[in-house]
Amino acid sequence: MGFLSPMHGSSSLAHIAIEARNVTLSLGTREAPTQILRGVDLSIPKGESLAILGPSGSGKSSLMAILSGLERASGGDVRVAGIDYGPLDEDALARARRGRVGIILQSFHLLPTMTAVENVAVPLELAGFADAFARAADELAAVGLGHRLHHYPAQLSGGEQQRVAIARAVAPGPDIIFADEPTGNLDGATSGSIVELLFARRAANGATLVIITHDPGLAARCDRIVEMRDGSIVADRRP
Repeated sequence: MGFLSPMHGSSSLAHIAIEARNVTLSLGTREAPTQILRGVDLSIPKGESLAILGPSGSGKSSLMAILSGLERASGGDVRVAGIDYGPLDEDALARARRGRVGIILQSFHLLPTMTAVENVAVPLELAGFADAFARAADELAAVGLGHRLHHYPAQLSGGEQQRVAIARAVAPGPDIIFADEPTGNLDGATSGSIVELLFARRAANGATLVIITHDPGLAARCDRIVEMRDGSIVADRRP
C-alpha cells in the first residue's frame, strides 16, 4: 500500500513526522503466532511531543521499535521522516535512521570501552560530521557533563549515563527523538532532572519527541497522550 492516496496527499504528508497505518506485529511460529500489535493507526505531526502510555505488555515498546526502524512490522505501512520503511532491508533502515532519528533507551546502551565523548561522537561520525568530537564535546557540555568527557560509562552514575545517552541521541540534530522509559532505571530526584533535560534538548532543535512510558505524570508533560492496551490504541487525547 502506498502513501499518496487521495486522503493523504504529498502536501499533508509534508507536515507529518510519523505516519503508521494498520501496523501489526506477530511473533512466534506461523502455526502459533502471538499478536503483539493489532492494526495500529497513528499520525504524529512534526514538532509534536507525544507520550505512548500503557502497562507492561501493552505493545508500546514494540510500536516504538517499529516506528524507529529497529524492528520490522509484520503488516501495515510506516513512513518516518519522509521515508517509507516498507521496502527497506535492515541496512537501508539503519541508513534511514542516521542523522534523522535519535533513540534513547532505558538501559542507556553506551559502549563500555568508549569514553563519554567517544560514545557521542560515534553517531556523528557515521552521519558524516567532520567536527564530530568538537560537536560531541559541546553537546555533553549542554547536558552538564563538560567535566566528564573522558570518563567511561562504568565511571559514571546512572543519571550521568542517561545524560550521555541523551547527548548521543540529539547531537546529530535529528528530526525525531524516541525515548523508551527514559527514567525507568533512575531514582526520583534524578528522574526529574533527566525529564527537564530531555524536553530542553528537544526544544533546542525543534524535534518531534515520542516518549514510551507507564508514568502518567511524565506523559502529562507531552502535547498529546496515546494510550495502549493489548496491542491496540484505546485512547488519544491532549492533557
